[in-house]
Amino acid sequence: MGHYLLDTHTAVWFFNGDKSISKTAKSIILAHSSGFTILPIKTAHLTAFETLPLIHRDPFDRLLVATTLAEQMTLVTRDENIPQYTVPQIW
Repeated sequence: MGHYLLDTHTAVWFFNGDKSISKTAKSIILAHSSGFTILPIKTAHLTAFETLPLIHRDPFDRLLVATTLAEQMTLVTRDENIPQYTVPQIW
């Protein structure tokens, strides 16, 4: 199985049982439910952040993109701005 980074709304919607979460996102979370890790912000994440084009003005979302790239993960998000970056993403 791959490694996934959850966007904040993805995690909140899952844990609150919100119907807005996709079946794909829900199944990914259920398949990894015993293996969640909280990632600290690393220098590699900030380096990737600095190289990103300013497509998305939200610094937290840009940090998620940078972290996804630096860690070679897939971002689980519904954010419509994220696909503008070349980052693996699922919803």
